[in-house]
Amino acid sequence: MSLVIPMVILMQQHLAAEGSTLVAKKMQYDLNSRQPFYGVSPEKRHKIFQLAIAHTSIDNIENYHRLLLWLWSGVYREERYLALDAGEYYPEYQTVASFNVYLEMLETADNVDILDRLAANLIGKVILQDKALECYLIQWRESDSAWLKRASVLAHLHHKQQTNVVLLTETILYLAADKSMLVQQAMGQVLNAYSQVDFAFVDNFIKDNMTLLTPLCRREARKLTMMVNNTVD
Repeated sequence: MSLVIPMVILMQQHLAAEGSTLVAKKMQYDLNSRQPFYGVSPEKRHKIFQLAIAHTSIDNIENYHRLLLWLWSGVYREERYLALDAGEYYPEYQTVASFNVYLEMLETADNVDILDRLAANLIGKVILQDKALECYLIQWRESDSAWLKRASVLAHLHHKQQTNVVLLTETILYLAADKSMLVQQAMGQVLNAYSQVDFAFVDNFIKDNMTLLTPLCRREARKLTMMVNNTVD
C-alpha cells in the first residue's frame, strides 16, 4: 500500500475531529458551494497539514501526484484546500511533469477559492517553464466556461518581469466584452499586479483602451495606479 494513503487518512481523521457543523454550514453558504465542508479554519487546516508532512515524506513525483489527486477527489472542500496546500508545498515537483495533474484538477475547479490558487500558483508557474503550454491559455480564453477564461488570465498573475505581455494584453482585449464578473475582476487583478512591474505600460494600456475595458476591470487595475496617477477615469 502506498504511504500516501495513510497520510491522506490521517488528514481526513483530523479534519473530522476538528470540524464544526455550524461552521461548515456557514462556510458552504458563504461560498455558495454544493460541496460540503468539515468546518475547519485555515489555521487548523495548516496545523493538520504540518502533522501530515511530519508523518509521511513525499520523496518522488509519483507520490506527489497521488497525494494531490486523492485529496482533490475527497468529498469535503477542505480536502481540496489541502491538495492545493500540498501542491504548493513541494516546489521541486512543480514542473512540466505535473502539468497534466493540474489540468485534471482544473476540470473540477468550480469557484474562486480553489481555481485562483491552482491557476496562479501552480499552472502559471509551470507555464513559465515551457512557453509551448501557453497554447492552453489561448484555448481557455476561447472557452464557454467562465472558470477557464478566468484561469487563462490568472495564470499570468505572478509572472512579473517574465510576463508575456503580448499574450496577456491580447487575452484581455479578447475578453474585454465578456459579461462575467469573474473574468473582468481577474483581468483587472492581473493588470494591477503587472503595474507593479511596469506602471507606465499598464497606465497607457488602460488609457488607450478606455472604451473597451469595463469599469470593473479598470477599477481593479487601478487600485495601485489611482495612488500614483489619478488622471485615469
